[in-house]
Amino acid sequence: MTPSHKRNKILAIFFLGFVVFTSRESILLGVGNFLIAGDELQRADLIHVLGGDVERIDYGITLYQQDYGGKILFTGGRVEIPLADVTYSHLAREYAQARGIPSESILPFESKATSTFEEVLELHHVLASDTSLQTLLIVSSPFHLRRARWIFEKALPPRVQLRFVPVPFERSRHKQRWWTAELSLQAVVNEYLKIPFYFLKY
Repeated sequence: MTPSHKRNKILAIFFLGFVVFTSRESILLGVGNFLIAGDELQRADLIHVLGGDVERIDYGITLYQQDYGGKILFTGGRVEIPLADVTYSHLAREYAQARGIPSESILPFESKATSTFEEVLELHHVLASDTSLQTLLIVSSPFHLRRARWIFEKALPPRVQLRFVPVPFERSRHKQRWWTAELSLQAVVNEYLKIPFYFLKY
């Protein structure tokens, strides 16, 4: 390699490093935004709130109160509470009723799901037992939606119209600048590990 070629290579590497450094926030935002595979809000027959953070329950209740859904479903299995055998879905139903949601608007489904895949299987069972449910809003945390979208669209029948709704960042414990907060950093890394796992397994 001639001295001029070597110098040009060093300059190219330096320039590339400079571009990456100055654009790092945009790149990092893009990494996070790819996971937020949300849709525009439209009214649906059913709001399905996935198990996990309380923020999901709160936002699902808000959507119901704003008339974005005729009924609401909570899934999520056993909660690790000492000396108690209770599910996330049961606690969510009680909380929703305490927030003023009529009991007849909450599907009385006792979930045992411990993963997103198991939640979609439970939803499949619910839809099979009530064919009037044609349009759904799927509510979850922002960075969870890409994986949820993939498995829900793959597993559910074509007759069902799905729209995916992230909890807004202003109502979430997660931060859009995910690399600045430990919880959000863990969530993003976790999703990028789980997405290929789900793709290979399911």
